[in-house]
Amino acid sequence: MNYKGLRRFHAVCRFTVFIWVASAIMLHARTDIIDRVVAVVGSDVIMLSDVRTVTTFGLIPDARNETDVLTRLIDRALILAEVNRFIVPEPGVGVIEAKLDDLRSSFQTPEAFLHALAEVGMTETALARVLLKGWRVENYLEQRFGSMVQPTEAELAQYYRGQINHYSVGGERQPFDRIRDQVRRDLQEERQGALIADWITRLYLRVKVTRLDQEG
Repeated sequence: MNYKGLRRFHAVCRFTVFIWVASAIMLHARTDIIDRVVAVVGSDVIMLSDVRTVTTFGLIPDARNETDVLTRLIDRALILAEVNRFIVPEPGVGVIEAKLDDLRSSFQTPEAFLHALAEVGMTETALARVLLKGWRVENYLEQRFGSMVQPTEAELAQYYRGQINHYSVGGERQPFDRIRDQVRRDLQEERQGALIADWITRLYLRVKVTRLDQEG
């Protein structure tokens, strides 16, 4: 092979390598940015990345899977639409940052936390906004329903008797007087959950909700 032929051969090789590398980079980038709409709540859009952010960072601990997470995000969108109709106080200084610190510390290393952010296409600032929305929902629900579920002593005693197996340890019943505060919390949470669930059901009747994760 003469000198010109050798130069042409090297040029073709370099071009081939360039095309291969560029294709690999483009494929990787495309994989990273793939996202899709999984629900529309009124004028609000919920993306698959929103679901995976919640899943990755455990923002809804009792959610069983991504379908369950999406249901809860739809509920949250409906609630936030209500919250935005009123003047709601903002969290105190450092409240959201403290929540963000708790999330950071749940990962073994700072690098693992940053990797998790990258996996769902998030920044710390965007994650802080997600946490703020969650705080606003929790605060609103507590303000609206917290005072409506205060049980009387008679109701506490009745609830205790109905849940006696729940309040037994090793087959031994715990005295009511010793666990009154726990019984109160349990009954309040149960009542509050029922009130909120009924309220959210009525919100669904007022706003068009379209789920796209269940199509096909």
